[in-house]
Amino acid sequence: TTASTAIAAPTEASSAPIYIDTQHEDLVHDAQMDYYGAKLATCSSDRTIKVYNVSDSAYELSATLQGHEGPVWQVSWAHPKFGVVLASCSFDGSVLIHRES
Repeated sequence: TTASTAIAAPTEASSAPIYIDTQHEDLVHDAQMDYYGAKLATCSSDRTIKVYNVSDSAYELSATLQGHEGPVWQVSWAHPKFGVVLASCSFDGSVLIHRES
């Protein structure tokens, strides 16, 4: 007899990761999803933050935020009761609060 390996076919609710090409020009230091899992923020040594709208298996760049003079090290979303608010910190010693307008 011959042994065979069964491979499950992907389902609609696949657990496969979504690959996101951030288009950052340098190292990505942090990536954070918002409370609802609908927005992704990434930050980089290129001194920018990029925000993406994310759905089942697709993503779309919605904003590129600037303002830091050094590499952006970390980002963090506030709880939604405070609105759409993202904090970022940089090696330049600054912390910026970004609010959706």
